[in-house]
Amino acid sequence: MKKLRQLFNLALSAVVVALGFGSCVSMQKYKAIQQENEAAKEEINRLNAENAQIRSEMDNLFKRVKASEEYRKRMEERKVVYGPRPSGFKENIDK
Repeated sequence: MKKLRQLFNLALSAVVVALGFGSCVSMQKYKAIQQENEAAKEEINRLNAENAQIRSEMDNLFKRVKASEEYRKRMEERKVVYGPRPSGFKENIDK
């Protein structure tokens, strides 16, 4: 019975020691993965901020293009010929 108890205690101690050493390695791997995850999140946040900035610049450019197109349309509508008709205007029509 005493040998069985010693064997059981030895096996239990071996399991506890193995779990302890195993957790150190897995904890290091977990920390490394966690650091990679944080770096990826920071990169995603940076890219989202850059994307928002580009989107706002695009909106400003679209507004400017639209304003210039409206200005061009108004200028084409406002084209008026001032002054008297050319002297040879009727002659060219009759020929």
